[in-house]
Amino acid sequence: MAVETKKTFCRFCHVFCGMEVDVDDGKVVDVRGDHDNPISEGYTCPKGRSEVDRINHPERFTACQKRVEGQLQPIDTTQALDEIGERLRAIIAEHGPHSVAVYSGCGGHRTAAGGPWFVGKWLEALGSRGMYTSYTIDSPALSIATGWLFGAPMPFGSPDIENSEVAMYVATNPTVSHLWTMPQSNPSTRLKNTLKRGMKLVVIDPRKCDVARRADVHLQVKPGEDATLLAAMIKVIIDNEWHDKEYVASYCSGFEELKAAVADFDLDYAAARTTVPKDTIVEGARVFATAGSGAAQTGTGLHMAAHQNLCVFLVWVINAICGRYDRRGGMTRITGALSQPLPENMGPLPIPTFSGEVSRIRGIRGMSGLFGYNEMPTNTLTDEILTPGEGQVRALIVNGGNPALVFSNTERTVEALKSLDLLVCLDLFESATARYADYLMAVKHPFERSDIPHMMNMFYPQPFMQYTDKLVEPPAGTIEEWDFFWEVGERLGIRAAVPGLPEDRKPDAEEIMQALNANSRTPFEDLKENPSGKLYGDRETEVGGVIPNMIGHADRRIAVGNPEPMTELREVRAEPMPVAGSYSPEKDFQFRAITYRMPEVYCTTGHNLPRAEKKRPYNPVLISRDDLAAHGFTDGECVIVDSGFGQQEGILEASDDVASGTLGIAHGWGDPGDDRPVEEKGINVQALIPAHERYDRVTGLAQQSAYPVNLRKHEGRIIARQ
Repeated sequence: MAVETKKTFCRFCHVFCGMEVDVDDGKVVDVRGDHDNPISEGYTCPKGRSEVDRINHPERFTACQKRVEGQLQPIDTTQALDEIGERLRAIIAEHGPHSVAVYSGCGGHRTAAGGPWFVGKWLEALGSRGMYTSYTIDSPALSIATGWLFGAPMPFGSPDIENSEVAMYVATNPTVSHLWTMPQSNPSTRLKNTLKRGMKLVVIDPRKCDVARRADVHLQVKPGEDATLLAAMIKVIIDNEWHDKEYVASYCSGFEELKAAVADFDLDYAAARTTVPKDTIVEGARVFATAGSGAAQTGTGLHMAAHQNLCVFLVWVINAICGRYDRRGGMTRITGALSQPLPENMGPLPIPTFSGEVSRIRGIRGMSGLFGYNEMPTNTLTDEILTPGEGQVRALIVNGGNPALVFSNTERTVEALKSLDLLVCLDLFESATARYADYLMAVKHPFERSDIPHMMNMFYPQPFMQYTDKLVEPPAGTIEEWDFFWEVGERLGIRAAVPGLPEDRKPDAEEIMQALNANSRTPFEDLKENPSGKLYGDRETEVGGVIPNMIGHADRRIAVGNPEPMTELREVRAEPMPVAGSYSPEKDFQFRAITYRMPEVYCTTGHNLPRAEKKRPYNPVLISRDDLAAHGFTDGECVIVDSGFGQQEGILEASDDVASGTLGIAHGWGDPGDDRPVEEKGINVQALIPAHERYDRVTGLAQQSAYPVNLRKHEGRIIARQ
């Protein structure tokens, strides 16, 4: 039988690059980039090219499983659904609907029909507030900073980098992370082309990451001291009158309050605290502020560090006082292909920052999510499971996520997972979390279902959309995510309240996608006629009509001097000068450890695939060569990483990318239930991080980057690296 080539898009991560997939006798045999896709233009990354390995992996579950006497055993899908429905019914009868929660991880966001948009409606029908997602693990600061600065959500997607004279990236590495800090697909080529055109690049990052190596100015800040550096840059911009005075006068409020709040962040103080030379601070501020256009963007490295809400706010304040919002070459908007154009004189979007729900744990409020659903703070979920009382979570459904590897305080997280009356995981593999599951529902691989890149609708650099049908038939024992929730709902007597779904029968995935996008300006039939996807508008982003119209503050101004972050900024200035890795003189730490992304894996996905295993089956502890020598360590040595809260084995790797006093450790490794040595599974960062200390008082987010640690010898082990 001849090999057939089919068009689709990748769903290994959230960027959804176009793909061509070769199918031979019903089996995926090869994948590559689709050069006809107008967004990705043939680009794929190593992770996407591993999809052929993922769909055909020998460890993939192709039938649902039930845990019997500690071991997973195959179970008929219908029987599993019946048993899960019966157990949920009993739990709800005894503990109420809030006892049921869903955690939707990265994988759960990459299914349009079965993602949190649909699951949230299912929970509403159940009467539960228990929606938790990966967003409140790493980026709730985006919502808080938006509320502080604008008072309402803003439709700004990626920066208009094609027309920018300067870009500033703060703790983000878009050529690897593929975040919307720049047009995501083929980011290296896009960045190369813009630099060749003459765009200047400023990077603030403790690590000499890919974009930092290409930067005109790299401010290699001491981890956790971003707030001081950003405040000093704002002071330099204001003192030198490099800000856009007309834009500030027309659209901003609180400028004098901002000026007063940064007054004490002089260059001598900032250089001493951040380890960035004074001249470099000035040059970074000058290059960004004096350019005619540009934008500053943040990433998860900042969102998970100290003072995360304040830091994101300050980055955006720099954009505001330099006149970079709603202007060509700055932060602009697109009208997503599934959305309606903004009406003329559009007012603020009536979406509050907080959902109105409050966690029983530390009083942290639920949020109105960035992607169109409400959720509870994920950093409280472990304690919501373990804390008795009304509303205690007793049943958890994990949709494409891995709490055992991504929740802070791993030991307590595992304790919580084990304590549940019911744990159900929807996954392709037995993940670190699924080790404790009562049921593992084997889901269809993305190539085995129809889909659209729903999550990216408003974040593509141009208005683009694509539909894919299934490419191959799924194994008989698998189920789609939406189908699981629908079938369990039928057994509980509920249905997700999505207008437009048929009332007399079960819908299919396409009907759910259409119902969730009922106001789409793009008919699904048109999507189907363009297998490589289609642009539904100009390649140039839209400018005008957002500022000041959509600002939510009563005065319709950008609140650069908002009292809440200004108060926190003064608290930062009152903090003691850091010594080595410590935040306070009472503690004695040598280093601060930062997170970063490894190009061959995505979060907790891909570690078991041949490409990752061949390159390196663990996440090293990056350390400067100077620190190796100064502390008497050896490249490749196995050491103990001690945060004062937890201890983990880690393998040192000499790196020219981190400064003295900084360690780099990627998240998502070190399965706590895996008894293999660290050189085969990696170090679990979350075991070092407490959920109840150094957490953000607004979002509840634990500080998962720039955390203090010590290193010490461990049996003198040396790990031979290939």
